Amino acid sequence: MDNATGQSHLARLGILKTSIFIAVIFTLGGSAACQIPLISTGSDASYQATKAALDVQATLLAQQATNQAQAVNLGAEATRMAQEVQATVLAQQATDMAALPTPVAAQPTPQEAVAASPTTEAPTSAPTSVPPPTQEPPPPLEENVDAQIKAARILLYEDMSGRGELRLVKEALDMAGYSYTDDGSAQGWFKDHLLSGEDWDLVIYSSETRKRATGEYFVYLFDQIKKGAAVIIEIWNLDEFEFGKIAPLLASCGVELHKDWFIPITSPPVLSVWWLVPEHPVFHEPNEGMTLRNYTNFWWDDPDKGDLLKLTAGGDATMLAGIKAEEKSSYGTLATCFQGRVIIQTHSTHEYRREDITQMWENMIYYVLKNHFLTAPKSGY
Repeated sequence: MDNATGQSHLARLGILKTSIFIAVIFTLGGSAACQIPLISTGSDASYQATKAALDVQATLLAQQATNQAQAVNLGAEATRMAQEVQATVLAQQATDMAALPTPVAAQPTPQEAVAASPTTEAPTSAPTSVPPPTQEPPPPLEENVDAQIKAARILLYEDMSGRGELRLVKEALDMAGYSYTDDGSAQGWFKDHLLSGEDWDLVIYSSETRKRATGEYFVYLFDQIKKGAAVIIEIWNLDEFEFGKIAPLLASCGVELHKDWFIPITSPPVLSVWWLVPEHPVFHEPNEGMTLRNYTNFWWDDPDKGDLLKLTAGGDATMLAGIKAEEKSSYGTLATCFQGRVIIQTHSTHEYRREDITQMWENMIYYVLKNHFLTAPKSGY
């Protein structure tokens, strides 16, 4: 409703108030007239006069009641119209206020906020400590690792199976109770498994027969090392590959070929291998007391007994055993590197007594697997 409509309602309200005022004046005048005393001229005349006066008074009272009722109705109508006018004015004010920009409340300054913030009093007594819920302690790390070792995924290549000879590496795995994938001497199967994408925990490459292997397997083995797997390599003819595909693996390990281990057939064979780090765990876990100073000369008809290693810079290799007890960094036939996940053996397994070499293999398997589960997540490979 606009301002013109509001003004019209106000005019009607003024007229209504004027009518009410006139009606009230007439009513008051009638009431005053009814109160004027009558003059008596006789009993009948007095009776008639009294009756006439009462009739007049009754008529006036009735008229007064009628006027009062009309006044009440007019008052109600006036009140209703006033309320409509007031509602119209308030609605217009609300519309005008909505069109105005919203005021932004003043933000207190940081000093005012600090002053207004309530002060927290320090507790007068120390809080009561609640003991943490009782939890079962985790099993020792050794127990966890041992369980992982027993469940390890192991891939075995042992080329002596192609000759029908006693398989000493397989025997060591069986003695320890491992489950494993046995490729025997099948190079094709071994290659397929290396390239299958399987996450092997340990890959064993035992090449002892005097057949010449191809160098591509060292590329695949190095890939397994870089993925974090443990690897044991037995190779007697390292000198044929030292500058080939095995070179990156050897350089990262920290070893290289020192010299060929050659003993003429006409000379007495001296094949003893000495521990260069006797306290090393590979010689004590899980078996103790084995030795490689006793040999069988299994490959008596081949003067090439293997190869000898020496340490180089650039890796973390440790020389574990060799043919000269006083030489700690050269003339080696057994080395470990890549945080203990890798062992390289350059003497031939069947040259040594069965009970000693199988226990040594069992220790080597346990050692590299343990380090695989302890260090592989943190290793650079």
